Amino acid sequence: MKRPLTFTTILVLSLILAGVSPGLARRALTVAEARRLALEFNRTFLQAREGVRIAEADVTKARAGAFPNVSFNGSYNRSFILPSFFVQATDDEGQTESIEFKTGFKNSYGANLSVVQSIWQGGKVFTALSIAKDYRRYSQAVEDRVAATVVFNSDVLFYDAILQRSRLEVLTKSHEAVSENLEVVEKMFSQGLVPEFEVLRARVEKSNLEPQILLAESDLKLARKRLKSFLGLDLDEDIELIQEPELESIPSLPSVDSMVTLALADRPEMKEATFERDMRRKAIRIARADYWPSLSAVASYDWQAQSDRFTLDENISRSWTAGLRLTVPIFRGGRTRGSVTQAVAEHNQTLLRVQQTRDNIRLEVEQAYDRLLQARQSLESQKNTIALAEEVLRIADLSYESGVGTLLDVLSAQAALTQARELLAQATFTYRTARAGLKLATTIDLDKLQ
Repeated sequence: MKRPLTFTTILVLSLILAGVSPGLARRALTVAEARRLALEFNRTFLQAREGVRIAEADVTKARAGAFPNVSFNGSYNRSFILPSFFVQATDDEGQTESIEFKTGFKNSYGANLSVVQSIWQGGKVFTALSIAKDYRRYSQAVEDRVAATVVFNSDVLFYDAILQRSRLEVLTKSHEAVSENLEVVEKMFSQGLVPEFEVLRARVEKSNLEPQILLAESDLKLARKRLKSFLGLDLDEDIELIQEPELESIPSLPSVDSMVTLALADRPEMKEATFERDMRRKAIRIARADYWPSLSAVASYDWQAQSDRFTLDENISRSWTAGLRLTVPIFRGGRTRGSVTQAVAEHNQTLLRVQQTRDNIRLEVEQAYDRLLQARQSLESQKNTIALAEEVLRIADLSYESGVGTLLDVLSAQAALTQARELLAQATFTYRTARAGLKLATTIDLDKLQ
């Protein structure tokens, strides 16, 4: 009689099918390492980081408006045909003839150095600089928000891969148990102690588990690839998920109102909304500045030389000029009024967005806190269920071995234990993600409070 596969053998084969090759070098991956890799290689986070660099460039450009604009222009012109003009002259005999005079030179050289310094533009320059600095802080808040979201998603993907591995282990262990049952029943059938019906039932129970194992293997491979893709790893790289000791206890937390207050002060989303509101308010000042005159100081140095030869030493002229330039807007067809109206409306939108963000954060904190408590209760309840299911299976095995119980009782108890173990794995996943969700909602890291 063919011996059934042991649990270790089935597990090794399952891990091979899941994309993990025993004996080969693998990257050990903890949840902390997954977070580090996500913040180093995740493409979404890297895009947000580039946004901060763009904001830094905007500050530089806005600051440039307060400095003078210095420019230099040089020119060279070659006249292949010189322009000319004609005059009529009468000689002593009364004859009239036209006399042609050439004007200009074949070569013309020029250079100009100009300086324009803005003195007053209705407050535009310094307001624009202030907006640029707000935008830099806004971009930093966006980066912080994306970082928090990336860390949360890396936790979820890591724990999901752990969940799929746990499901495969549960099904593999169940397959080992029913295989052992089948071996026992077949021996008893060969001795005439049980009918063939029980042998068939045990074989059906074993066959029913095999497609579930195949599906669990596929789910594990996909979960691992999703995690590797998110972390920026090669999809073909072997990784070994290291499950750290479970932190089941919930540390003493402040009240929900205190957590809401903390979240409103520290959440990047709140900072984003606040900075955007400030930027829109200052944009109104920039739009209104177009009602006012603008004043600039200008200075210019000009140098010119002309010659029929290629030389810069003939017919040179120089000039220095300096002055003030005043621009007074008189009529722009309502453009300024339209810009002001638009800026005011956009500012009003941000005021509403700040209020909505505040409400959203409050709801997210309360929801995350409730989910954590529910997940903790569910995990405790499921652990108790596991203990009961193991006891039921033990009693069913003893009853069957003593001839009091039936194989159906044993198979039912094993199925119940398998289901309880799967539910425990799901409850563990829910609890872990609930802890990560509370951190995302409140910025409180429960791991540091243990």
